[in-house]
This record gives sequence, C-alpha cells and structure tokens, in this order.
Amino acid sequence: MFELASQSRAGNITCGISPLRSRLWHSPAVMPEPDLQLRRFDCTAAGAIGAGKRTLARLLLGLCLAMVAVAVFVWIGDRKLPALLCLAVALVLWTAWRMSGDLDLLWLEVARDRLIIQLRRQRVDLPLLAPRGRRLDGEERAHVERLASRGLMVAGTGGFDSHRLGEFNLYATDLEHAVIVETGDSRVVVTPDDPDSFLDALARA
Repeated sequence: MFELASQSRAGNITCGISPLRSRLWHSPAVMPEPDLQLRRFDCTAAGAIGAGKRTLARLLLGLCLAMVAVAVFVWIGDRKLPALLCLAVALVLWTAWRMSGDLDLLWLEVARDRLIIQLRRQRVDLPLLAPRGRRLDGEERAHVERLASRGLMVAGTGGFDSHRLGEFNLYATDLEHAVIVETGDSRVVVTPDDPDSFLDALARA
C-alpha cells in the first residue's frame, strides 16, 4: 500500500508538472514583426555617369602621381621647398580622389512610409506622402543629362531647376533607368537597376 501511495503521489506530481513543461517547451518565442514592406533596389553606375566617374578618378589619380614624380625629381636636384610644395599639391589631389565618390548612389530602399536613398557617405530619408512616380522618356533623360553635364563628365548628384521637370534633386548612376518620384514637397530623380519593380514597390508603399 505504501508503494502504491508513493506511485500515486508521484503520478500527481508528474501530472501537475507536465502541462507546465508543455507550455514552456512549445510556446512560440515572441519576435518583433519584420517590416515586410522593405525592399532594396541596387543602383549600378553605367552610361555617361559611369564613364564620367571613371574619367574623373583617373584624372585625379594621374595628376597626383605626376606631382609625386615631380617632387622626387626636384628633391634630387636639392630644391627642397619646391619639392615640398609639389607633395602638398599631390596630397590635395589624393584627397580629392578619395572624396570623389562620397556622393555615389549605392541603392534605394522603399519602406512602408519612406524612401531611403543610400549614398556612399550619406543617407537621404524621404517620407512618402501620396507618392507618384514614373519613368522618364528619352527626351527627358537627354534633358537631365544636359543639366548634369560638367564639361566631359555627367554628375550623378545635384540639385537642378528645370523648365521641363521643375525643381528636383538628382541621385543617379545610369540615366537609362531614370525615374522621377514626387512625394509631398520633394521631387527626386533616381535610377534603380529595375525601374518597373521599383515603381511597383512605390505604388504599394
């Protein structure tokens, strides 16, 4: 009888613990709900803008190396002050080369209520207030390229006031993919690699 009572008490204890264990083992972990609306769109440099970036980088780096060579030559001729001045110019050119890509567009992100424009050294966050977007046609793309032209190069970023598109900010890598987005008081031209998917995500934001 004592053995049966012990088994009965043990069974009661087990029955009391098992539901608790079951709840502890099988309760789902509380995890924050992910932002399912967030989508990223890469922006690859190509066309006139990509060629302009490469030209500028090569020009600055070439001038920097040339000034270093001149500094060495002048130093060998025992003209130390001019050599130091050449090295100072080379340092300025090297810094300009390093900073020439600081405003390069890397990618775009469309979230539930905002458009994120990620540059290499900067991030632009625009609230999406009844956003409207469309692709630029051929004439509009050519117009933007003329506005952004700086000699033999085409700038990828900048602010412009156009008689065709109004006032807008440009964040571009390849104007063949140019899209204009209007949200609130802001108007931007961006260049996602996949413009159609970007516009679809913008419409759902």
